[in-house]
Amino acid sequence: MSPRKHGRLLSATLATGLLLAPSIAGAGALQGPEVVNVNVNFSSQLPLSDLSDETLARAQKAGRKLIYRMIRDECDVLKSVVARTCRLTNLNVNAQVRTQHNPPTLQLYINGGGNFSITLKGEDE
Repeated sequence: MSPRKHGRLLSATLATGLLLAPSIAGAGALQGPEVVNVNVNFSSQLPLSDLSDETLARAQKAGRKLIYRMIRDECDVLKSVVARTCRLTNLNVNAQVRTQHNPPTLQLYINGGGNFSITLKGEDE
């Protein structure tokens, strides 16, 4: 039974940042569309019923799949708004067990991110 099927996904957040990529040939030689690096981070919390190996493995797998799906779809989001082209260049996912005290609950905190290299759309696109 995945946490998603039971609606136990507690929260998901998104943070996005755009950073200009340095031009190898120098600013004066830049021709064509501007290349930009985009860093996107996601986080989610999944409740845990216990700390058994089976429960942890199941929750971690469900959490990673959620982050991977969100990162997979990010190029489509970027292309719909600012990007002409998009390429995933880096991906990371982390998981931590946390205890909440009021009320006492166990949660698996999953965060991950992707770095993308995009070319910006022109003003007329």
